[in-house]
Amino acid sequence: MTNIRVGMIFHGEYPPHPRIENQALHLIKNNVDVFFFCVTYNKKDASITNYKGINLVKTYYPKLVYRLSALAYTFPLYHWVLKKKVNDFIKNNKIEFLHVHNMVIAKTVFSANQKFNLPLVLDIHENIPEIMKHYPHLKTSMGKMLINPIKWKKKESEFITLAKKIIVVTQEAKEEIINRTKILPEKVKVLPNFTNSGFLKKYYNKTLENKYLTNFKVLYIGDTGSRRGLISVIKSVKYLIDSIPNLAIIIVGKSKDDAELQQEILKENASSYVFLEGWQNEDSLPDYVHIADVGICPILRNRHHDTTYANKLFQYAMHGKAILASDCPSQAQLIIKNKWGVIHKADDPKDFADKLVSLYKNKEARTRFGENGKTSIATKYNFDSSSFNEKFYKALNN
Repeated sequence: MTNIRVGMIFHGEYPPHPRIENQALHLIKNNVDVFFFCVTYNKKDASITNYKGINLVKTYYPKLVYRLSALAYTFPLYHWVLKKKVNDFIKNNKIEFLHVHNMVIAKTVFSANQKFNLPLVLDIHENIPEIMKHYPHLKTSMGKMLINPIKWKKKESEFITLAKKIIVVTQEAKEEIINRTKILPEKVKVLPNFTNSGFLKKYYNKTLENKYLTNFKVLYIGDTGSRRGLISVIKSVKYLIDSIPNLAIIIVGKSKDDAELQQEILKENASSYVFLEGWQNEDSLPDYVHIADVGICPILRNRHHDTTYANKLFQYAMHGKAILASDCPSQAQLIIKNKWGVIHKADDPKDFADKLVSLYKNKEARTRFGENGKTSIATKYNFDSSSFNEKFYKALNN
């Protein structure tokens, strides 16, 4: 029996991208050949054609194309540049189903697909038109002139209407899209950021474990941009050190805002308690989660964060770690419903500290939250339980 051929398309570089990779690896195990179109800004990377069984089609472009992507719905040049490459990708790999990740490149794919008329899935990882409002370059006069989030929102609604199927991360995101575009509920599938079972290891990094052996370890992994709430976490240290003298807040990740984090650490005299580990290879992330006592997700409230889950929540839960997360509705509901941990008020250092101290003092509760997490991941929050497989795509032809 011949496997179906799914063409996934993403506007950025790859690897790594946990959501895309976890989907692709799951599909490969379920009679699907995954071909993945992405870009690279390093000519050497363009020669990589396979990654963990995923067929990669990497197209080299100079960094200028990356800058053009921010103007994707201001000027058509970005889509003109990529259209022929996407067209060749579909044709040369005999693609049967298209799966577009996020809307940046969506116009290119819809345009190229007019020639092929293939069933097309639009996978909306995040609410880009809302996130854009928080980008520093959109707060400048030039940024406001060139990039209009309202226009991006309008185009997203158009693509949602045109696509055969929509995938979103949470039920709240599904409801927002249905209310906004009036599409039928059955057109939208909720597929959270499930973690691949490979995130568990047989052996973990003993050097890292010994480095923080005597500490109470509070872990954050992921993007460290300002909207992630880490400034608030750093400000909480002054409320924590009397109750948790062996505190170690370990931040694994990077962003353009790292200098601001470092300045806040110095300002708060928190250098002995907050450790910026920087970007780490994806293979080492399980080692960090393994040593944690509590995993945190202190993201700030906004229209995007209120309707999404971060990958890290499922990674913490898979490893049996108690979670302390902000009160963004989607993640708060997930954690409360499944009893994975405790919720704090977003951007409130004192409340964050109070909730963390309560977890520190109650090891039994941390253990119980962690066991609930492992059970939930094993029984329902995983791809095998999601009906996301070969049949999902074949149903698009009906």
